[in-house]
Amino acid sequence: MRRVAILAAALLGGAGWASAQGTPAGDDRYRFAAGRGEERSVTLEATPTGARFTWNGARPGWDTALLGVRAAAGAPDPRVDVSVGGARVQQYLDADARGLRWLNLTGLRGALKDGAVVELQGQGATVEAGPAALRTFANGLDLSRRILIVAPHPDDAEIAAFGLYAGRNATIVTVTSGNAGDANYAAEFPDPAQQYLFKGFLRAVDSVTVPWLGGIPPDRTFNLGYFDARLRTMREKPGETVAEMYGPNTDVAPYRRANIGRLLSVGPRANSWPNLVQDLAAILKKVDPQIVVAAHPWLDYHADHRYATVALAEALERWKKPATFLLYTNHADRNLYPYGPSETTVSLPPTALSMPTWGTAAELAVQGVYAHPVGADLRKRKLYALEAMHDLRLAPVEQAACGDASAPRRPDYPRVPAVDYFRRGPRPDEVFFVYDRDGFRDVARTFVAGDMPAAGK
Repeated sequence: MRRVAILAAALLGGAGWASAQGTPAGDDRYRFAAGRGEERSVTLEATPTGARFTWNGARPGWDTALLGVRAAAGAPDPRVDVSVGGARVQQYLDADARGLRWLNLTGLRGALKDGAVVELQGQGATVEAGPAALRTFANGLDLSRRILIVAPHPDDAEIAAFGLYAGRNATIVTVTSGNAGDANYAAEFPDPAQQYLFKGFLRAVDSVTVPWLGGIPPDRTFNLGYFDARLRTMREKPGETVAEMYGPNTDVAPYRRANIGRLLSVGPRANSWPNLVQDLAAILKKVDPQIVVAAHPWLDYHADHRYATVALAEALERWKKPATFLLYTNHADRNLYPYGPSETTVSLPPTALSMPTWGTAAELAVQGVYAHPVGADLRKRKLYALEAMHDLRLAPVEQAACGDASAPRRPDYPRVPAVDYFRRGPRPDEVFFVYDRDGFRDVARTFVAGDMPAAGK
């Protein structure tokens, strides 16, 4: 049986955090900022089935709790069950977990009172007794304030933050039309340029209408229409207008025509980096958000996700107001994260499996972590919001086949259940990394400096 060893006291965060060079390969190298969360040591006592500790002394007002554990190795679907009385969360780990991992205890918040006994039991994993690191965060987020969601593609806002934005004063801006990726509609459009033109418009329509399932009307959504799979090239060549991946078009207007709202003009607009930054600056000024939600450029390995956030960071130079930034990842560990069945808790993504290759020896600065609870009814709505996105379900020709193995299918069929968003998306938690304006800017700048040093200034 694989072993999960609890984090030793010597590895407690902040100044006591071990350096990347001094920790075993595979450790989660999060560097938590001093003073942004409460850090303390708890003692785990051995039990016949795992370990336990007594919850005491947490400061009032916390909204997110993490427990540091060390995973000795993986087993098929390894997990740790954490319970307090009749309340329980299940935390799955990456299959080959080896090194420090953080368990998310936030789902037990209602039961975590002073004197409560917290039980940990491994399934395909063992839990050792000893000192462990416990971190709690009192983020103090006022979710009644204006929220801006910046989604790299249609469906990213729903995957990452449907539970956060549903029913709130949110504006959703999608950077690209989604006119790349799987050739879902090649049966109807054999010419790739025509297929992706159609796909991009279809997905742009989805991006501005599906949020209505979460109570966000189309006049508070907008698709900027920039081209899928081109953002990094645009940042690398800011003086150029970059054409679509599958055709000669350089104008984003064909996709902007999907918009019902008028946050920006829907007229001709060249696909270039300066235009994207300018558009995001205009959105910031018009929406004037207090909370901004975007992809984490270190932890989300999709280039469009990373550079949509980089463009947002550059747009801040034209919008000087303070805001809280909540950063998410929809692409980590080969699209296997989050792990386990859809009803189980979301952990922090393992940094060793998510950070850029050039950044694997670095520590990732984190000011805070926020695990947003998504109740059972809202999870159902989120599931159907995802199902409403054309790119997340089978194409019409595949649905018509109705299981006929002899029917023609596109080369990437069938979709792989292990990475399907219908498993990964509707979860009890939506996890965000919390930064202030300066922290967000620094995360984006250090990412660009490592990813493209020649163009990183």
